[in-house]
Amino acid sequence: MSPPAAAKSLTTAATLFPGPGRTTNTTSSANDSASFRFVVDGTVRTLSSQSTPGNAPIRGLLFVPSLDVEDSCNNLTAPFIPPNVTRHPDVDRFRFQTIGLAPWVNAECAESFIDASQRVGSDALVFFLPASNNTKPPPAEDSAWSLRDGGDWKNRNILPVYAIPGPAGVTLMNQLAWYSGNTSHAYNSHNASASVTGRPDTRLLSLIDFERDQGKMPSLWGFILAILGTILVLSMIVLLCYQLVQKRRRERLQRRIESGEADMEMLGLHLMKVPQEILDTLPIYTYPDWSALGDTPESNNKSSLRSKEVQECTEEKEKTDTDPDAITADEVRDDKEESQGKEEPGDEQSLGDANNSPSAPSRSSSINTCAKGRPPKLKRLSHSQTTCAICLEDFVPHESTVRELTCSHIFHVECIDASLTRNSCLCPMCKKSVFPPGYYPVPITNRVVHRDFMMRRANSA
Repeated sequence: MSPPAAAKSLTTAATLFPGPGRTTNTTSSANDSASFRFVVDGTVRTLSSQSTPGNAPIRGLLFVPSLDVEDSCNNLTAPFIPPNVTRHPDVDRFRFQTIGLAPWVNAECAESFIDASQRVGSDALVFFLPASNNTKPPPAEDSAWSLRDGGDWKNRNILPVYAIPGPAGVTLMNQLAWYSGNTSHAYNSHNASASVTGRPDTRLLSLIDFERDQGKMPSLWGFILAILGTILVLSMIVLLCYQLVQKRRRERLQRRIESGEADMEMLGLHLMKVPQEILDTLPIYTYPDWSALGDTPESNNKSSLRSKEVQECTEEKEKTDTDPDAITADEVRDDKEESQGKEEPGDEQSLGDANNSPSAPSRSSSINTCAKGRPPKLKRLSHSQTTCAICLEDFVPHESTVRELTCSHIFHVECIDASLTRNSCLCPMCKKSVFPPGYYPVPITNRVVHRDFMMRRANSA
């Protein structure tokens, strides 16, 4: 509920009313016979808004509340209140709403006027400072309106209280003496207040109006601020959720990159440079002589060597089936040599018969190889490369210095070092990253995550 609106203006006019007993609270004012009109606009202060009828104007006949006979405030306020001023009995007989008018002399007298207005059922009370010549009364928080109770009287009061400038209050007080029904001569020599039964009487009718838009604007601004606040809160929540989702996606992509599942070239991450400390971990050695190792890559005799080895294993196995004792002796001797690293003296005597055969050494080596179920391991470089894939020049045995990457491909040291430190961190042949698992110098951004998401979505479609 919005707070009561502040008073905007006080309009007072001399109004012609029918005789007593012929009016109701809904009777409209007959201002065609009015000879006095006074407006206080923009200088009305709201001291207490208790029992204010919303934003509807307060309308009532103006009068001065009567204090108790023993009240000392009668003497204090006598200089500011004419003797024949309009009192409550002068307006009560018209059965119309009423508004009190009183001077603010001190706190005690002000409280007496408030009590007197409440006793007669007044709809509002208007104060003025008689000794003040200011065109605007002090603010409601000013000490001039204090009853020395910390402002509690504004909450205890059961009727709204307002304040007008001192000169305006003096003017209205003088007019209440003219239109009171206690004099035979009205203002401007018009005999409109004869107080004769059945004849019209003239009284001062006051209207307190309020700011029309004051109660609506705070509600409108409050509604707008509430909408903006809701949008702001929702935006922050959505942004926070988006950041959490993106963080999880970056972590998952980081793990996929470290495990080699992500295509770094498609993600635009292949242009990263390899630092020198990572480059120093890649091994360097001299390219060997393949002919001296018994395996020339150019001749490509791997398949023939493997077939020959398998045939020899098959023959040795057949011989083993016919002479199980010799096989057992050789196997026992091989097991002892592997476990102890040397032969015991007693073993030579026990195995002498087995070694007397001329074919024992060759049979023994063949049996060792075939018993393990695999051909002899050949000494060769990984992938048996003979040409550098970067400069396309052949490696020279015992002269070319090569560097081997984590994917086992080899290149000239000067070629691969320039490629890794200037162009890309990927192997020129298999496109595998040379970074060790768990090492990634560039942070994963949301743009990379989005690109990976679109690639996976396109592949799944």
